[in-house]
Amino acid sequence: MSFNIKKINFSGKFKLFGIVSGVVVTLSLILFFAIGLNYGVDFAGGTEMQVGIEGVQIDDVREAMTVFGQVDIQNFESKDDEFLLRFRNVSMVEEEDIVKFLAGVKSAFTDTEVLREHFDAEVGDRIEIWFDKEIDEEKLKGLVAEYKVPATGEIEYRQVGERHIYRVMLLGLTNQIMTTLTESTGREPELLRVELVGPKVGERLRYTALQAVLYALFAILVYIAFRFNVQFAPGAVAALAHDVIITLGIWSLFGFQFDLTIVAALMTIVGYSLNDTIVIYDRIRENWTNAKKGADVIEKINTSINETITRTILTSATTLFVLLALLFFGGGTISGFALAMTIGVLIGTYSSIFVAAPVTIFVEKFMKKESS
Repeated sequence: MSFNIKKINFSGKFKLFGIVSGVVVTLSLILFFAIGLNYGVDFAGGTEMQVGIEGVQIDDVREAMTVFGQVDIQNFESKDDEFLLRFRNVSMVEEEDIVKFLAGVKSAFTDTEVLREHFDAEVGDRIEIWFDKEIDEEKLKGLVAEYKVPATGEIEYRQVGERHIYRVMLLGLTNQIMTTLTESTGREPELLRVELVGPKVGERLRYTALQAVLYALFAILVYIAFRFNVQFAPGAVAALAHDVIITLGIWSLFGFQFDLTIVAALMTIVGYSLNDTIVIYDRIRENWTNAKKGADVIEKINTSINETITRTILTSATTLFVLLALLFFGGGTISGFALAMTIGVLIGTYSSIFVAAPVTIFVEKFMKKESS
């Protein structure tokens, strides 16, 4: 049996679906700017831990973690004895508390000069203070206790030339969490995975991810212009931007976590949608000078879409089978990627027909009008 469709009037629906796409893209942009994305540790910064604790309920873990402020806790891949903990910080101390402590140090040691002070909030493992001469270490320990700095009790000292360097070693967040879980639950937790990302690193990753998407769209614009004709390029980029914006809108609406895995999915969506668009564009180019394929550009594009629709449907369907299997059986680690790709394949197939092609018609008519 032959599965072939050649009589659908796609061009007659371009205006309707153009309005639909415009409304959905506008709503997606409003959601993106009004609500924003639920950034994961990769972009927001913080600590993500996966721990295993036998015989403990998630409510017990939540109660134990209340001392650490805002914490997102959930079962890992629906396993009752494994938990995913996300913290918004990477150290046990806030930077403003360190500023107060350092001010207290300067006030307490008026007979010495503080040459340098350093605390890296991205790491948060020590406070480093340089003096011009040796100081009373016990007095410094007293200030640590007075300002409630979460230190290990160890102070490292070394002399480099005329510099006397003291390092107040701080409690690591990971060790403190594991200790708290042990004391609260009465069971020994197993640390399965931990990721630490400072806020500055997260901000830089967000900027880099945006750059990657924009550079990809620009490269595609140039490629299509050289590979086909100039009037084809805007349609391809419009379709890809359409797919990415709507996917981001869905992520904003439902508050799904947005991390580097989703960025990888967006880049994959761009590649998939582009491939689909190029197949249609290639057929349009073949039919461009063939009078039998249509009297004008609209008829030629409509004929080209009909001639490639079978391939488009079968390719999308087989890809969706794999993605749905990953979505339902792949587990929590890959579910975000699979969901983004599933949405992207559906939107990408749609945009190749109802976004890229209409924009190409518009550009062609505009260019003819300008040249006449």
